[in-house]
Amino acid sequence: MQRFSAYSMYLFYTAIGSFCFSLMSTATVLYFIEAIHMNSFQLLMVGFVLEITVFLFEVPTGILADLYSRRLSMAIGIMLTGCGFLLTSLMPSFPAILIAQVLWGIGHTFQSGADQAWIADELASNRLDAIFLRGTQVGQLATLAGIGASILFGQISLSLPIAIAGILLILTSLFIQGWFPETGFQPETNSQVALWQRMTGTLKEGIQVIRGDALLITIILIGLFMGLYAEGFDRLWQKHLLQTFKLPAIGDGGNILWFGGLNACALLFNILVVEWIRRHLQRTGKQTKVWILLMIHLLLTVTILVFAWTVHLGIALAAYSITFLLRQLNVPLYTAWINESIHTSHLRATIFSMQGQVQSLGEVLGGPLVMLVLFIWKSTDVAGLITSALLLLPICLLLLFTLRPGSKEGTIVRTKDD
Repeated sequence: MQRFSAYSMYLFYTAIGSFCFSLMSTATVLYFIEAIHMNSFQLLMVGFVLEITVFLFEVPTGILADLYSRRLSMAIGIMLTGCGFLLTSLMPSFPAILIAQVLWGIGHTFQSGADQAWIADELASNRLDAIFLRGTQVGQLATLAGIGASILFGQISLSLPIAIAGILLILTSLFIQGWFPETGFQPETNSQVALWQRMTGTLKEGIQVIRGDALLITIILIGLFMGLYAEGFDRLWQKHLLQTFKLPAIGDGGNILWFGGLNACALLFNILVVEWIRRHLQRTGKQTKVWILLMIHLLLTVTILVFAWTVHLGIALAAYSITFLLRQLNVPLYTAWINESIHTSHLRATIFSMQGQVQSLGEVLGGPLVMLVLFIWKSTDVAGLITSALLLLPICLLLLFTLRPGSKEGTIVRTKDD
């Protein structure tokens, strides 16, 4: 069977994933509130089930991707995610939604380490930062299309865009397994070693590598605080906007038109900025990336605080849009920085997955932490948003730590066989 080029398939993979996710996510919160009538506890429980699933399955699925097939791991992940979306749309009940979150969470873990490691092995390029940023730009265009499609189909039913996203992902999983190349990675085939022994051996080696490198430890800690701050903001910003301000009516579009339009406007500006960064980073090193990441997180702290405190709708919308922009810029830069710190190919997926697990742990703890703040101060969502903003400050300190005089700009990860 003829395979397509890895670069074109990576761009396709990024595009279809971004399109389906925005198609689903634009309508999901409103679907939970308006169609299923979830209360705050149920909304938080949905988030908790998703995050705890990701946390529990992140490393095991990453190890399997290292031992057998990254392409197969990607296909399984897309399939499970699609099934989760489809179940969400077809069964509008709280128990069914919790099951769907488990499917989505497991599917995410099959993808999270495998996709980045797959493209790194297939292209064997030392300019992966440019490749990841190009993928981000393509993904943003697809996200914009997904938002528009979600607004359109959401006028018919809030469940319809979620169902379409699920079907598209299921079909994509079959295409991945049938037509994606996998030539840069050779799975282990020693039949004399038990599966569990090989899994634990890969995991132990990954832990040993991280423990022996100060920069990788710093990267892992940054991932933890990224999860801590993000969970509170992601669960509260829509509720805060709806309860604090009266959103003007736009025809018969309803709230989905407001939220979809807000994300679309932020994305349009974001696409232009990402292209500038993609060109600029081709002439920069790791230390410049760290400086940019530092600026991004300092600005994120400010914009979230402004969003929480302002009483003016226009300022709140601008603050959210800038926050959305900065978070989008952060992902490819952070991914490229991690990748440049890993020079052991067969451990790349495991280390990416371990970083993802730590970030998931932060998200698991972040939601209850913010709710505890709200309970103690008996306050509005403003206190939760402020807590999320303050949790960004440790990230800034860790980034400054890597920039201190005498610190190493990068790291070289080798095994005893290298």
